[in-house]
Amino acid sequence: MGVSHSVELFADQDSPTDVGQKSVMTASLDDLDPPVTAEQFLAEFIDHFKWPIDPAAEAVLKSCTVTEASADDFTVKVILDGAKLDSYGYGKGDGTDRMRSWKRVVVDRVSKRITTHDYVPEPTLGAWVDEASDKEAVAVFHMQLLSGPTRAEFWVVDKEGTRLSDAGLAQGVYHLTDRVVGALQAAAKAKVKVAPGKSIRNQGEDSVLTQPMEEHVDYDSFFDKMTTVMKEKMEKLPNAEVEVAATEVVVRVKEQDADGKERVHTHTIKHSAESGEMVITHTDQDGKIVNTSFRQVHKSPLVVEAWNITRNGDRTAGAAFAKMVQKEVNEIIERANSWFG
Repeated sequence: MGVSHSVELFADQDSPTDVGQKSVMTASLDDLDPPVTAEQFLAEFIDHFKWPIDPAAEAVLKSCTVTEASADDFTVKVILDGAKLDSYGYGKGDGTDRMRSWKRVVVDRVSKRITTHDYVPEPTLGAWVDEASDKEAVAVFHMQLLSGPTRAEFWVVDKEGTRLSDAGLAQGVYHLTDRVVGALQAAAKAKVKVAPGKSIRNQGEDSVLTQPMEEHVDYDSFFDKMTTVMKEKMEKLPNAEVEVAATEVVVRVKEQDADGKERVHTHTIKHSAESGEMVITHTDQDGKIVNTSFRQVHKSPLVVEAWNITRNGDRTAGAAFAKMVQKEVNEIIERANSWFG
């Protein structure tokens, strides 16, 4: 079974915008369930470029700054903390920060087009801050919305002036469209919203929290289905070996490194319906904890709060994590109310 995407992309299609050129094209946004309008797509893309952070990056984020020349012309710099990258084994070893993203974003609302000037390369996850510069763009990314039906067209012009529209670009664009379209559809279908806020369980600490859920589900049904959904997600990991006990699920994932040596990562889910707590721990091949993710289901009001503790002991509960938990919680509610579970 192939990977499922929010909307299908087609590489090397004839460009409606630049006759004689090729682009990556989406399938019709009108045919999605629910449909996505051009205005929604454009607005969500702009929001994404102003906060292009996923849950993994939130754990090592140092700063995300937006500098506006105008509402439709702004520059975004995302810097990852070098010391934290070093602790995960992905840094230079001397605490140097990494410029994960640095781009100028220009929006033409009349034409429904977004152009970004990238100053560090996306395929290499940016550049070290002491090597990054905005003297010239390494690539210029174009997104043009089309009508009749509503579609999006993408292409990139690289540093040498070559226009890119191939399957490689389409795979990269999937990271954008899956997030943008996925967020729009999740928000449209969501019975319960999730947002960052202050913890109920740990006073003064940060968490992401649901709205009260009593209208949609009861405590026992929700907690029971939450354990099922989390277990199933772990079972879908490639090469996963699963052991299930009454209050614990252990998933061992085997993979090979570049030298052909086998590595085993372990994901452990511990859960207690009595306390409402679920703890998901990820350990690396050396048995060191990489991340611990918490879910606490409160009975009255019926609210879920969630947060992560990184390898360094930092507590994180940002906007990207909130979106992930919102999708998770609404899937659990839907399945808890379904005969087919």
